[in-house]
Amino acid sequence: MKRKEIVSADGLLSVPFDDVTHACMTGSIHALLQYLMLFDYDTVAKHTCYFLGYGVSPEVSAHLPAYYFNTKQTGTVLTPSRWFDKISMRLGRNRNYPFLKKSEIFAMDVGFVPPLIGKQPYALLSDGPLGISQNMQVTSAEYQRQIKKKHSLQGRLEELLYGPVAVFGWGNNPQCREFYLTEENNAVVLEGKPVHVRSLRQMWESASRETRQLVLNVYGIDDNDIRLLNSKRYMFLTQPFTRDRTLTDEEYCHLLQRVFSHYDTSQLLLKLHPRDNFDYQKYFPDITVYDKKVNMQLLVLLGATVERAITICSSSVNSFPESVPVDWFGVDIHPKLKSFFGEMVPPYRSYNQVSL
Repeated sequence: MKRKEIVSADGLLSVPFDDVTHACMTGSIHALLQYLMLFDYDTVAKHTCYFLGYGVSPEVSAHLPAYYFNTKQTGTVLTPSRWFDKISMRLGRNRNYPFLKKSEIFAMDVGFVPPLIGKQPYALLSDGPLGISQNMQVTSAEYQRQIKKKHSLQGRLEELLYGPVAVFGWGNNPQCREFYLTEENNAVVLEGKPVHVRSLRQMWESASRETRQLVLNVYGIDDNDIRLLNSKRYMFLTQPFTRDRTLTDEEYCHLLQRVFSHYDTSQLLLKLHPRDNFDYQKYFPDITVYDKKVNMQLLVLLGATVERAITICSSSVNSFPESVPVDWFGVDIHPKLKSFFGEMVPPYRSYNQVSL
């Protein structure tokens, strides 16, 4: 009988079921990059099965032995199709992915991932710079949403169907045994558990030639990308406010018009967040857009630079060296952003607070 295996969509990598020792589960392109450099090339290319979600584009997942889950992210959490997707994953977990019973699981434990984790222990990957500090303070909006969800009908159903990780994500549960972060974070969920901190720069500098080439192939980056990013004086780091249903297209467009009025837009480049699907060309046809689904952190490691970085509240501005000024508008510029994010953690580097 032919052995079952996971084959990358481009046909270049394959991992037999019997050879899988690790599983990487995430819808975060930052967590994926971290995992690719967390272990040696042999582990990440020949012994890992990847479970990737809509935050990682198909163009990226095509280069890895991966299962891709384009779960329905529109509508409310009670949308029937989203429940069906998750229930199917949970019921088919042991049958479809028998190797998970013996695999070490490394995950960003939100979205489609909890049904795949089931009741197994796992290690939490980093969703982005200061993600834990930003989301897992007792006063943060995400932490309070988890508490509220625990006592709701939806929360009780999800916990029954998928396990406690479905309610208490971001490592806020007993199944999460340890944390792998790319910078120091501070939050109550970290207390009493092993926390491993290693920056992306440290991992990149110590990575083998094979690992570096794998990363470049997965993300499809070459010298032309760096030249484009370095061709403008200002870079605005976008965020998926409309995809996450925080703002309507019209609200976001109006907000951006006010933000962009502070700058010479002929020298402005928009670096899209990997999950951002807002049509910037429709509303701002004269502004250059870089839309590859690539981490800003990786681009900086490869030489991307700019005279000034600008954002509403993207923690990716922390990727830039201190020599690059950062303009930070913050969530206070719109009541819906303030309501959604709560008290935001500001950049842990120097920045300029800008008001509209």
